[in-house]
Amino acid sequence: MGILRAIKRVVTGEVIQQIDTTVNGGTTTMSLRLKRDRRSGDHYVVLAGTSPGNYQYFAFDRDEFDRFSCAVEAIQNSLKQAGQPNT
Repeated sequence: MGILRAIKRVVTGEVIQQIDTTVNGGTTTMSLRLKRDRRSGDHYVVLAGTSPGNYQYFAFDRDEFDRFSCAVEAIQNSLKQAGQPNT
């Protein structure tokens, strides 16, 4: 996806579902948003990271989000194999 299309998708489209998770001790919100293009009806995903004075947005088409999800799953599996830290 090109940069101009990604920017358009970040600021337009209808939010169908949104899941927010706080990180960094509650100072940052990671927001995963399923959106729909109002003109074409295509679905896509936006990942937003917001904290005081910092806003970053990443638009994914279906294939990009699928690859991202596979990467998250691989890291989750590695964490499980690493076991619990000794405290």
